Amino acid sequence: MLDNLKTLHDAMIDGLRTALPDISPIDAYPRIGRKIPTPSIAVEMSEMEPGHDPGTGQTSLIGRFQARAIFDPLAPHADLAVRQLAARIACAVHAQTWDVPVTPARLVQIGDDPFKPELDAYLVWLVEWSHEFDLGDVAAPFPPAGSAVLWGVDPDTGSAPAAEYWDPAQDPSLG
Repeated sequence: MLDNLKTLHDAMIDGLRTALPDISPIDAYPRIGRKIPTPSIAVEMSEMEPGHDPGTGQTSLIGRFQARAIFDPLAPHADLAVRQLAARIACAVHAQTWDVPVTPARLVQIGDDPFKPELDAYLVWLVEWSHEFDLGDVAAPFPPAGSAVLWGVDPDTGSAPAAEYWDPAQDPSLG
């Protein structure tokens, strides 16, 4: 069970730092200042949508995540380097679970990212992927597997008169 989104974010950042040790910084939701160290990677969750209900009382969500490969456009071969870093991020993300209970990462898109105004002075490529995960406590509404539902009529109910209970599935008069 995934306790919270911070656990997932921390695992992703640790995984990317391990897979791409030559790139620094790699951060989630970094503060974008006047000068960004390059090359760098900025990770964020861009949206969530309902997932497939696991039937456990938990909330299933599909989270869409983005990593931005950020390069100084004046660096030598920057146009190719930013694309190469985006490809490396895609390889590092592909099918990852980050050792937390999420579905393997599914790549959604990889391409130029012109949509962050604070990054206009940089070359930026976006790598986007999704994970499905369940949040919250398990609260199964039914008895555990292997349990049987038996019927009894008051006052012959409770633990003592167990012989008075019957299984409605085996009672021909109820069919």
